[in-house]
Amino acid sequence: MEPYYLALITAVLWGTVAFLEKVGLSSVEPMTAYIVRSSGVFMGVIIVVLFTSNLSAVGKMGIKSICFLVLAGLLAGFVAQVVFYRAIKTGEISKVVPITSSAPLFTFLFGCIFLGEEVTFSKVTGMLLILGGLMLLR
Repeated sequence: MEPYYLALITAVLWGTVAFLEKVGLSSVEPMTAYIVRSSGVFMGVIIVVLFTSNLSAVGKMGIKSICFLVLAGLLAGFVAQVVFYRAIKTGEISKVVPITSSAPLFTFLFGCIFLGEEVTFSKVTGMLLILGGLMLLR
């Protein structure tokens, strides 16, 4: 399947998840909700472990890859998730989710600065549209 459609499916799933999390947070604190949500992630990991024969590849990973992936897991799977829960518990998901969806702006900057990715007119235009959206939601 093309990356475009995979990304679109991801967006639909994440949009659905934000709604489910907002409803789930109605009577609990964000850290409690995080613990419960993490059990769902753990179930997914178990399924992957049971049905994937590629686990030996983990032992062959370089330390750099391991460190970067663990750091990404801590930042996205813990820190950002807890901050996001606080935001959607106290704010409107119709505002919070579009603001958190400005992540590509930062990805663009990191990609250009640290990975030497090409700056193009269409990318810059997209980033300016994201900035405009952020200003409208302020």
